Amino acid sequence: MTTVRSVRLLLVLLLASCGQASPLKPGMDAVTAIRGKAFLHDVKNVSIDRADLSKHLREQMVKSTPYSLEEWGTLLRALQLVDADSKDLVPKLLALYEAQVLAFYDPHSHTYYSIKQLPKLPESATKLADPKTLEEMVMVHELTHALQDQHFKLGDKEKALMKDTDANLAYHAVLEGEAVLVMVAHILGKSGIDFNEVVKDDAMLGLITSAAQAEQMIDPATPKYFAEMLKFPYLEGLKFVIAAYRRGGWKELDRIHADPPRTTREILHADEYFARTFKPRAFDPAKPANAISTEHLGEFHWRFLVGADNARGWVDDRVIVGRDGKVDVQTTWESPERAAAFAKAYDAFLKKRGVQAVVKHVGANASATYTAK
Repeated sequence: MTTVRSVRLLLVLLLASCGQASPLKPGMDAVTAIRGKAFLHDVKNVSIDRADLSKHLREQMVKSTPYSLEEWGTLLRALQLVDADSKDLVPKLLALYEAQVLAFYDPHSHTYYSIKQLPKLPESATKLADPKTLEEMVMVHELTHALQDQHFKLGDKEKALMKDTDANLAYHAVLEGEAVLVMVAHILGKSGIDFNEVVKDDAMLGLITSAAQAEQMIDPATPKYFAEMLKFPYLEGLKFVIAAYRRGGWKELDRIHADPPRTTREILHADEYFARTFKPRAFDPAKPANAISTEHLGEFHWRFLVGADNARGWVDDRVIVGRDGKVDVQTTWESPERAAAFAKAYDAFLKKRGVQAVVKHVGANASATYTAK
């Protein structure tokens, strides 16, 4: 039988536990108020030392990569995304992330990782906001990912897209763009500025997207590909999400989560996605037995390699990278003229890199074969 004393003890314990609010609660409340969606449950929070961050980031890379990190480096070199003699690619990428990360959310373990020490921030960042405000901004951003995970199964979608590089990057652009926009809405709200008025103002949005590039926080020694991969989801993703918000507010973002863009072309040309004038083709990641990977590169990667003008009109691609260094590139374009322009630019690019390749274009298709050094 329950005694009066035990009931009192139970009440004391309950009251005590109610007083121990999660350190994430202010951020969760902010995200809920902006996004119009409640968290389905609390977010697990783990605090780590910055000295342990590299280990955790490496684990994140392993979880999100369908091949070994050593093979990943081989792929980047074979595809000419980094210099052929580039070494220590994983440490360089980890160093880039470490310089950016104040906290992060892992959708696979559904955990928010807060980092006890701030990174060394450039003077421009500290002028923009004090450390406490920066931490608050990052918390809102990362907890938006937690909300995405709880409502839209972020971790499951990431796993499903792991072998489709283009679709994966496009999806991450939606996730990061949304998280940046929620963060912007939070900061504007605290400053008493009408978020909806800012979203309508092209000039103000230009300032926001320019600030989102944060080039001053990227070490000049960082491989250019890493820097562009880091910026794309935030910058181009933000532009895409703003276009969505203008069409229907946060409800439009809900609809996008139900049917997200499957190519970086749709991120770069948002009107094509909303009008459904571009029809992405299904990608089959099956690879030959002697291949490291079958890649789907998309407009983002071809822009990086041959420039935006020569990557215009991309429709599809399939690139097989063999363990013997042989690379087989097959691409499809909107017209024979676009295929010819790409083939000419790609041939010139490969020659400049010292790669002897056979590049052809037939109709709207362009292909290339070569053996990487």
